[in-house]
Amino acid sequence: MSKCDNPDEILHRFLDLANQADRKGIVLFSNFLNMYEINLLHQNENLFYTGFSLYGGYQEAERQMVAFQPDALYYNWEYPISCVQVEPLNHRFSEDLSHRDILGALMHLGIDRSLIGDILIKDKSAYIFCVEKMADFIAKELYKIKHTQVMTQRVKPVDLHIEMQYRTEEGFIASNRLDAFVAQACKLSRAQAAQFILGENVFINGALVTNHNQGLAEGDVVSLRGHGKLRFEAFLNTTKKGRLHIRYAWYV
Repeated sequence: MSKCDNPDEILHRFLDLANQADRKGIVLFSNFLNMYEINLLHQNENLFYTGFSLYGGYQEAERQMVAFQPDALYYNWEYPISCVQVEPLNHRFSEDLSHRDILGALMHLGIDRSLIGDILIKDKSAYIFCVEKMADFIAKELYKIKHTQVMTQRVKPVDLHIEMQYRTEEGFIASNRLDAFVAQACKLSRAQAAQFILGENVFINGALVTNHNQGLAEGDVVSLRGHGKLRFEAFLNTTKKGRLHIRYAWYV
């Protein structure tokens, strides 16, 4: 599936894939979906003739493929997801490369964003999840990011032992409302946070949320477009003035 912001066109592509899978009796896959597309998929799941499942190459992946699966399959299947490990040729003189740097280098190669899944960075290495057909191209053509020469190799996602890393923060909010939490986490005013939410920028456990009055529960995963993703961990206590002392953890 190519990138498309029109919900009717996105849904049409989902339905077309599901219908083809049902008619041919085989599993068919999308490219990587963003949070908006995943939310749209879940909102309309009653329209599909087949079952479906989502996966992004590892547990907790944000960008995921959907696999439409007809009934009574007679063969085993796997998601067509590969991973390319990238690391500097010379660690001593290399730059600290960010997610944006790596994604920019991939876009410079002319690769469509929907062919790329999550990009994870650990120490000086990066792991690029991609559709299987792009892995060899990336491994061959990606040799420089900014001013840093890099080397690449294909690795199997199943062989990776990915442990998510977090940066824990604490703060105080007036009440258990999404706008209060977003204001605290993103360092915005309450009014700015409300507008941010209304602008369809907040996803809770993969679902788009535009109600700024909605509360949070411990364990909720919140994605904030342009700011990152975090997990709401706990209500720690209540101050004498009634403010809630909270803890949350950013994915890093």
